[in-house]
Amino acid sequence: MQIAANEEQIKRSLLDLNIPTLLMVMTQYTGDDRWLVDRYRPKPIYVPEGEIFPDDSGDYDDDIADEIRAAALELILKIRDDEVPLPLPPSARRMREMMEFSVGEPLEQDFCDMLLEETNFVDRDTDWLDKMAEPSKKKFLDELHVVIVGAGMSGICTAAKLKRAGIRFTILEKNDAVGGTWYENTYPDCGVDTPNHFYSFSFMRNPNWSGYYSKRDELYEYFERCTDELDIRSHIKLQAEVIGMTFNEKRKSWSVDFSSETGETETIEANIVISAVGQLNRPVVPKFAGQDNYTGESFHSARWRHDIDLTDKKVAVIGTGCSAVQLVPKTAEKARHLTVFQRTPHWITPSRDYYRSVEDGIKWALNYLPGYAEWHRARMIFGFMDRNWSAVVEDPNWQHKDRSMNEQNDMIRESFTAYISAQLGDRQDLLPKCVPDFPVYGKRPVIDNDWYKTLAREDVTLADSPIKSFTEKGILTEDGVKHDFDVIVYATGFNTNQFLWPIDVNGLDEKNLGESWGETPEAYKGILVPSYPNLFCLYGPNTNIVHGGSIIYNTECQVHYVMQCIALMAEKEASELEISAEINDKYNEEVQDLSQRLAWGHPGVQSWYKNSEGRVVNNSPFSNLEYWSITHDLDPEAYNLS
Repeated sequence: MQIAANEEQIKRSLLDLNIPTLLMVMTQYTGDDRWLVDRYRPKPIYVPEGEIFPDDSGDYDDDIADEIRAAALELILKIRDDEVPLPLPPSARRMREMMEFSVGEPLEQDFCDMLLEETNFVDRDTDWLDKMAEPSKKKFLDELHVVIVGAGMSGICTAAKLKRAGIRFTILEKNDAVGGTWYENTYPDCGVDTPNHFYSFSFMRNPNWSGYYSKRDELYEYFERCTDELDIRSHIKLQAEVIGMTFNEKRKSWSVDFSSETGETETIEANIVISAVGQLNRPVVPKFAGQDNYTGESFHSARWRHDIDLTDKKVAVIGTGCSAVQLVPKTAEKARHLTVFQRTPHWITPSRDYYRSVEDGIKWALNYLPGYAEWHRARMIFGFMDRNWSAVVEDPNWQHKDRSMNEQNDMIRESFTAYISAQLGDRQDLLPKCVPDFPVYGKRPVIDNDWYKTLAREDVTLADSPIKSFTEKGILTEDGVKHDFDVIVYATGFNTNQFLWPIDVNGLDEKNLGESWGETPEAYKGILVPSYPNLFCLYGPNTNIVHGGSIIYNTECQVHYVMQCIALMAEKEASELEISAEINDKYNEEVQDLSQRLAWGHPGVQSWYKNSEGRVVNNSPFSNLEYWSITHDLDPEAYNLS
């Protein structure tokens, strides 16, 4: 990393940099505690009133900030001129000392160990790479062939690790491009609700994000770039939709059937199959009486019709989930009138950074200042990963269990309610329709992008009477009102509870996975299923996150676990690895027991996280740190190997 800037350019960049992060870089270089004293101690990271996202500026007086910047300038010039060597990565003990000073509170050692991996100060892949590198494993690994189903985020992550291990693999992708959800979803204002610098691979960081919450096009470009720079494109078959797969008990391998781009069915053999199909890729359009009678245009938000101009049209949006919240404000700007049909409102969080561009100085430091990207990521993970976990867990002695989980959760509820009221302005008549009746974090909060201000517009109607039927010209609601529309947009989510659907998966004794799971899918750590050897699921049952964090982080945890399983197979020269049914059952009993006491398991929450019986089948009952811990090290005794 070569610093490309003169002194004046560096001075300007320093004005943009986060001072606590800069202090960590300086401390790593000096190797002593001169900066870890009270004079330079940042104020603890806190969440401003009415917001959910933390302020990590450190709140320094100007003279102290200038002193730190002046010392940083001197150091950076020496780094640029090769007068100081690159520092060693911090030890686990040193990481904890520095992070505790930086964030202003005690930290668990496990958390700091996780940060060492997430920053790449420590290469976690050595856990399985070292085992695979043993000469005695070469023949076994050379004969392996892995099929990855899906070339979205999870598929790309898996391919990167298999590539590093030197294992043959093929990716079958149903679309004509990589990127998964960021390829398929192109609706207005489509974007991520996790800060980009955390919503990116730990091993493939992007220093050039334009915004703190980037939009779809930039996210799609990131995964395209990952595909090329990781050199995995040649392993991908596009327009190859997997139809079914069957485990051959004699050969100890999977036969995977897929429809090729020519429409013909082909079969590929694999020792191991890794499902990277995700949870949000099969759009659902609910059935309504008279739907076929409607003569206007209609489409699902995940299949946005860019050929239909919404300008001066009467438009309906059915749904108020994440996609709807993102697309409605931009749609309202075009439409003559917009009607939003709501079943239940969501908790929507304020964020001062949602449309904020990344400062030029930050981009410069992430590109050129050694160590800044690592400490920037470490502090961002601290702020956005599990800070809200305590608000999710039920207090058994809490008196207001109908509306909240505990005192902290109730305080957030009050703060959000006040925010909603303020955003609605003169339209306080909408407040009862906009305040959810379930606890905060019962569903993943959606970041506000002027949702409430849009609902308060004169040319926008929020309809909460249930849809009774469709008419030739629009929709009839149960309150007897007929609504006429030119275009109806279904922002109605995805088929989430049927994991791997519509793929026909048959394991031992031709046991069908869809039939076995029914409405209650279960997998060990969300990854492995009894009777389906050598099949690994990514983003499987009970792995979705609600309270915070990044799904890419969770995926990396899962892929790390899968790679350890493959290393174990190589060590034992086992052609078949299957999770014990007893261990799987015990794990999932714990999952359900914990889920009952979390916000998304609250009886007042009706969501896609639950099946028809109210059982949570999508969300993880663990904090992000806990999930890192339970997927970090393999227990060889949990598996049947042959």
